[in-house]
Amino acid sequence: MAVTAMTCVTRAPDVTGVTRMMRGARMLRVERVTAISAWWRNVLGCGALAVLVTACALPKRPTGPLPSSAPTSVEGLAAAIQSDAARSDKAPDGSARAQLAAEASAYAQACLAKAPQAAGCLYGSGLAYGLEARAHPGSATESLKAMLDALSKADAADPNYDQAGPARVRAQVLLRAPGWPLGPGDPDSGLTSARRAVELRPQYPPNLLVLGEALAKTGDATGAHDAYTQARDAAQALPPANEDREGWIHEADQGLQRK
Repeated sequence: MAVTAMTCVTRAPDVTGVTRMMRGARMLRVERVTAISAWWRNVLGCGALAVLVTACALPKRPTGPLPSSAPTSVEGLAAAIQSDAARSDKAPDGSARAQLAAEASAYAQACLAKAPQAAGCLYGSGLAYGLEARAHPGSATESLKAMLDALSKADAADPNYDQAGPARVRAQVLLRAPGWPLGPGDPDSGLTSARRAVELRPQYPPNLLVLGEALAKTGDATGAHDAYTQARDAAQALPPANEDREGWIHEADQGLQRK
């Protein structure tokens, strides 16, 4: 009996090692969620928004009926998504952001159901996935992967949509998201997307701003300075009545002040 007991003890699994592995997995998950949350605090409001290694499934998009006041055209639905994205920037709390994300996702589904290959629907779907990731950072991995995929499809459908929006927003995600293994962040790929946006719409200030950011993050300080200068000049050339003009000038000035 003593031998049998000793044999059983000898063959028992190393629970200490298993516990240590489980603890490490929990810590890594916390790090991922923290990194995603920190990224969303810095990523632009929506325009946008990615993280890579979580075991969470893609959050289910709402399937309920749209409100009676919802737009019915593809153009209207795409515009409604962009409006929700802009409002999310100014949302007072997480609950409000989650509500806007759910609404944008419902609009995106409705848009894709009408025109699955339309650039506006694909672009809007990408923005909606970004809002979902922002509202639910713990399950952002698959949402952000889907966001990048939707933006790539939008770029293929119409690269000039929203002033080269697919390439511009993709660049922002790649530049500001955590890198592997916590996320899909990739400054070099972000620079490629930023250059594409500028090639398509060279006078649009946000494209020049993201190019400045990309050049700065890839070590080209001189190129970044030039891009921010061009962004400021392009913004200053706009009519004073343009509601985005002052914000773009301010962002360019901030970029020029960075060392």
